[in-house]
Amino acid sequence: RNAETNKVWQTPWELYFWDKQTYEADGVTPQLEGSIRSTFTDPRLSQSSSNVLNTNLSAMLNYDKVIDGVHNINTLVGVTRETFTGDFFFAFRRNYISSAVDQLFAGGAENQNNGGSAYNRARLGYFGRVQYGYKEKYLVEFIGRYDGSYIFPESQRFGFFPGVLAGWNVTNEDFFKVKGIDYLKLRASYGQMGNDQVTFDRNGNGVVDPGELQEYAFLSSYGFGQYPINGAVVNTLQEQILANSNFTWERANNYNIGLDATLFNKIDLTMEYFFNRRSQILIQKTGSTPASSGISSLLPPVNAGIVDNRGFELSMNYNGKTTSDLRYRFGINGGYSKNNVVFLDEVPGAPDYQRLEGKPIGAYLVYNYDGVFKDQAEIDANTIDYSGVTNNLLPGDMKFEDVDGDGVITADDQVRIDKSIIPTLQFGITGNLTYKNFDFSVLFQGAAGAALRIQTESGDIGNYLEEFYENRWSVDAPSDVDPRLASRGDTYYTGGNFGNNTYFLRDTDYIRLKNMELGYQLPASTLSKVGISNVRFFVNGLNVFTLDKLKVFDPETASSAGTNYPQSRVFNGGFSLTF
Repeated sequence: RNAETNKVWQTPWELYFWDKQTYEADGVTPQLEGSIRSTFTDPRLSQSSSNVLNTNLSAMLNYDKVIDGVHNINTLVGVTRETFTGDFFFAFRRNYISSAVDQLFAGGAENQNNGGSAYNRARLGYFGRVQYGYKEKYLVEFIGRYDGSYIFPESQRFGFFPGVLAGWNVTNEDFFKVKGIDYLKLRASYGQMGNDQVTFDRNGNGVVDPGELQEYAFLSSYGFGQYPINGAVVNTLQEQILANSNFTWERANNYNIGLDATLFNKIDLTMEYFFNRRSQILIQKTGSTPASSGISSLLPPVNAGIVDNRGFELSMNYNGKTTSDLRYRFGINGGYSKNNVVFLDEVPGAPDYQRLEGKPIGAYLVYNYDGVFKDQAEIDANTIDYSGVTNNLLPGDMKFEDVDGDGVITADDQVRIDKSIIPTLQFGITGNLTYKNFDFSVLFQGAAGAALRIQTESGDIGNYLEEFYENRWSVDAPSDVDPRLASRGDTYYTGGNFGNNTYFLRDTDYIRLKNMELGYQLPASTLSKVGISNVRFFVNGLNVFTLDKLKVFDPETASSAGTNYPQSRVFNGGFSLTF
C-alpha cells in the first residue's frame, strides 16, 4: 500500500535592495527597498492525495517422490491472484485575500481547478509443473499456465500456455564411451507465453511506442472535453476508441534445441538454437483503414500481427595450466538474433521495397544518399526533379537516388533497409590468469549489425561534430561527397522526412575493452607474523578503449543527438586488507 498526501502553500516573496546612496534618518543605516521577486503576486494552494493498494495472494503445493532409487517425480501446482487499485485527487485555488488561512475554502473561485481519477485492475493465474527423471539420464518436464487478465473481454479473458522440456544426458549411457568427451547433454524445449500489455505503433514505423496501456478496449468508452455552445464553455463527451469485443492474449511460441558439453576435461561448451514466433500480436489496422475515414486514431486492438525471431547462442571456456603456479581461463560468448515482421497491416499499394514485412522491427525507411551537388554547373546539368524536396537547390546540397526511376524525388524513393537500432550480434571475450601471487583479468564486449541516425542540435544552439565540420562542402573546398553544414534542420537533408537518409545513418559496430585488472596478493607467510590474513594490491581500468565505426560518440547510445551522459573511462588503484 502507498498513501501519499501533498500540500504546497505558496506566498509571494520579496527581495530587498540598497542603492548604495540612501540612508535612514540616522544617516548610518542603509535604506532598503523591497520588491516582489516571486513569479506570482497572490497566495496560492495546491493539494493532492493518492492511495494505491497492490495485493498479491499466492499458494503453492509441491509433491516429490523417488521410486526404487531411479525414478524421480516432482510436481508443483499453484495459484496467484493480483489486484491493483488506486485513486487520485487534486485541487488548486488562488486569489486569497491574505496568507493567514492556507485552506481551500478561503481561496477565490476564479482560476480554481480540481480533478481526480481511479483505476481497478486484476489478474488471476493457475500454474503447474510435472518433472520426471530416470537414472539422471532422461528428464522430461511439462509446465502450464492458465491466466486471466482484465485487459480482455470476458469471453476471451483466459488463455492456456503450455510448455514441454526434454533432456538426455548421453554420457550416463553405458554404450557412450568417447575419448575426449567428458560430459554431453542434449536438450530441447517448446513453450508458449502470453502478453496482455497492449500498446500501439502510433507512428507507423514498426516501433512500439511506450504510451499508456490500452485498457478497456472491449467497452465503448468516452473521454471528457470542452466546447463552446451558445457562448458558454460546456463539458462534452467524445469517443475514445471503437470497441472490439473479440480480442485476446498475444502468444509467443518458443522452440529451442541445445547441447552442453565438457571436452578433454578443459573445455566447457554450450550451444543453442532458438526460434520464436509471436502471433496474435495486438495492433491497430491503420494500414488498411484510410485516413479519410476519420477513425484511424480510434481503431481498437485486433489479434493480427506476426513476428518471427531466430538465432543462436554460444558459450565456450577453456581452462588450463602449464605449471602448478600458472593457471588460466579464457572464454567467448555471444548470440546472434534477427527478427522478421511477417504481418503488420501495412498501407495497401506501398512498393515492396518500402514494406516492413520481411524486415526487422524498427527497420529504417530512408532515402539513398547519392553524393553532393559540387557546384552550380552540376545543378544546372541535373535532370532529376527536386521540386518536391526544395525550390532552391544550392551547391553543397545532397543528392538522392531516384529509386523508382520516374525522374522525380518523391516519398516513393524511400527504401526499407535491413538494419534497425538493435544489434543482431552481441559478444564478449573474457580472460583470467594467475601466476603465483599475481592475478590478471580482462573483459571485452562488442556488438554488430545495428545502425543509428546522427541528428545533432548543431548551428544556432550547438556545435558541429568535428567529422562533419572537417569534411564539409565549402566554397574553398567544394566536395562531391560531404554536404555543406546546416543549422539544425533548416535544410531538406537534415530535417523532416528527407533527413532520414543513408548519409546520416551510421553503423554502430564496436568492440570495447570494458574492464581489466592486475592484482598482487602478499604471501600468507609474511602476513601471519603481523596478524593479517590477506592483503591484495590492485590496479584496474573501466572502459579502457573502444574501437568502433560510429566514431562521433558512444556506439551504445540510443540517442541520435548523442544527448546522454557518455561512458566514463575510469582507472583505480588500491588495496584490500583482511584481518
